[in-house]
Amino acid sequence: MAVAVFSGSIDRLTGLAMLVSGAVAMGYEVELFLQLWGVYAFKKDVVKKNMNFSEFQDKAPEVAKRLQELNVPSWFDIIKEAKENGSVKIYACSAAASIWNVKKEDLELVDDIIGAATWIEKMSKADITLFI
Repeated sequence: MAVAVFSGSIDRLTGLAMLVSGAVAMGYEVELFLQLWGVYAFKKDVVKKNMNFSEFQDKAPEVAKRLQELNVPSWFDIIKEAKENGSVKIYACSAAASIWNVKKEDLELVDDIIGAATWIEKMSKADITLFI
């Protein structure tokens, strides 16, 4: 499964995390390609304090509270666990990394920084492709 991750909002990243976790549980190999806001969300200085929602922002406090009440792990913790338990590779877009002036060591969980052409080649071989 190959997923291009453009969004960096926690509502969409939580949905991504659920898909990654489910795919790993089913034995799929998963590759993520972080684009602009996806790279930003994985920055070490952003990942734990990001509380940005993309949809229905007026509902964000209610959703965040409910996720805590249900003891749903953060999107980051779900992806980290999936990466520890299965085949998950995370790549950052080289152009986005340049925009944010980050290197691999500035990002959480990222395996490598690659260009769009390399990602397209990887994605062309995937059984499932998604864009979030």
